[in-house]
Amino acid sequence: MEGLYDDVTPEMVLGLNGPTRKFMCPLSANSFGIEFLSFIISDYDTKNLIFEVSRDRPPPMDFDMQNFDEDSMRKIRYTFSDDVLRLPAIATQLVFSVGQTEVNEFRMIERHYFRNQLIKCYDFTFGFCIPGSTNTWDAVYAVPPLDEDLVAQMIANPHETQSDSFYFVGDKLIMHNKASYQYIVEDRAQAKRSYDYLNPEKAAAKGAKE
Repeated sequence: MEGLYDDVTPEMVLGLNGPTRKFMCPLSANSFGIEFLSFIISDYDTKNLIFEVSRDRPPPMDFDMQNFDEDSMRKIRYTFSDDVLRLPAIATQLVFSVGQTEVNEFRMIERHYFRNQLIKCYDFTFGFCIPGSTNTWDAVYAVPPLDEDLVAQMIANPHETQSDSFYFVGDKLIMHNKASYQYIVEDRAQAKRSYDYLNPEKAAAKGAKE
């Protein structure tokens, strides 16, 4: 892989028709010392947190200790309530630090698939980061409405929904992360959701009304 990732361009990943089988760059490609410190996903309309990961709350990585390699550190397995598939928009907040080299045109391209069907694609540019800085990247994802038959298939086939997240500085690929998704059906007759533990104030307000 060494050297080959220099040929990977934003236009190339935007043309992919399915999740990649392998990572498109090694960990050493991150020559800018960019480090992700925390990541939050929330419902844009209600502001309810759906997912939160930080150094104090590590994500569920996709590996077992018997077959551990460095690529396993770049795979995340998400479990979400099925109602996430029907949200019109979600918001994310990424906090990251930069090494001692300035970063210009930091860009993320994220592509989501069910099997080999492209479901959605996002393309965001952060811009310029000064050396040694800690930065907050807020983004809003407009989620295209999904056919209910497709939603049912995504629920019935856990972790066959996958995404590739490519990070570029200019046209240079410096990071590539992968994720897979499981969606669980929750009783719509109940107000409580599996992610309510991330929203203690709102959960307490619900309890007071009951």
